[in-house]
Amino acid sequence: MSRGRGGRLLPLALLCVCAAVGPVAAHDAPVVEDEFLKGAFAPSFVPPAPGTYELPVLGTVPALALRDADGRTISTASLMRGKVGIVSFVYTACADRLGCPLASAALRRVQERVRAEGLEGHVMLLTISFDVARDTPAQLARYARAHDADPAMWRFLAAPSPRVLDAMLRAYGQDRTPEYDAHGRFTGRYRHVLKVFLLDTAGRLRNVYSTGFLVPELIVNDVRTVLRPARRD
Repeated sequence: MSRGRGGRLLPLALLCVCAAVGPVAAHDAPVVEDEFLKGAFAPSFVPPAPGTYELPVLGTVPALALRDADGRTISTASLMRGKVGIVSFVYTACADRLGCPLASAALRRVQERVRAEGLEGHVMLLTISFDVARDTPAQLARYARAHDADPAMWRFLAAPSPRVLDAMLRAYGQDRTPEYDAHGRFTGRYRHVLKVFLLDTAGRLRNVYSTGFLVPELIVNDVRTVLRPARRD
């Protein structure tokens, strides 16, 4: 992990192949060791105070109409209006603990940290599925329950079509490659780089996190930094 200009933390990328398994049961959230949320080596620095460093705008992402865990169509703009967004792309059949389960475990910890710091009304977590066909509203709801997601703060969504999903992935710069066997049949696995995205209240991309950098304390520090112009602590 290193720092770029303006004191901005640069993420480390993890290329993962997530194995397809049965759906996660509502009581059976995968366990991810704490060391993988903080990296194999603990940070050797004290993070600067919120607002004392810069997180430059990296780009913008459009608002899209997606399907939620209740089967309703909802716009990401309405969910994130006036809030900092933390967005993760997963698919619920993924079993690689350093892939999608790691991202979901990290967001669960961020949810706890946001609540502990009294920021509930200022942050929205979004987990968006790669798997349009298999991640039905019912499966998204089971996955949300498995991670103790508070629907007021953490929503689980899927694109209504492959076309919308592809447009969204391009906008975020998130890769996703289906894997096929020697006979050209889909294996149920996707290859992708683990990324979690931080959006400010105007929907602009401000940071990207990956494995070894999914530290809830740092993410919430960044949340407070991008909230500074609109909210004084």
